Amino acid sequence: MNHVDTVELLKALADTTRLSLLRNLAAQNEPMMTCDIARSCSSLSQLSQPTMSHHINKLVAAGVVLEQKQAKQKAYRLNTELLRASGIDIIALTNDNEK
Repeated sequence: MNHVDTVELLKALADTTRLSLLRNLAAQNEPMMTCDIARSCSSLSQLSQPTMSHHINKLVAAGVVLEQKQAKQKAYRLNTELLRASGIDIIALTNDNEK
């Protein structure tokens, strides 16, 4: 990972809403649809659809979240390889969500 990629990754993670998104994704063993992500966290359900899309797009652009088209919707999952390579503890993300 080069310097620019590292900066973009850290910028994407430097937001409480995006961290909540990551925690929700980390708690799942399968890709999640946008509506399921929003429903799984009360703080995210308060966001408008454009705001939610903005945050998800930031995570996708940084490579932290992988996007997969499923029919007319998109499913998202963590890029666990990138997170591990960056030294981000996925287990800690999930455990922090339970607190």
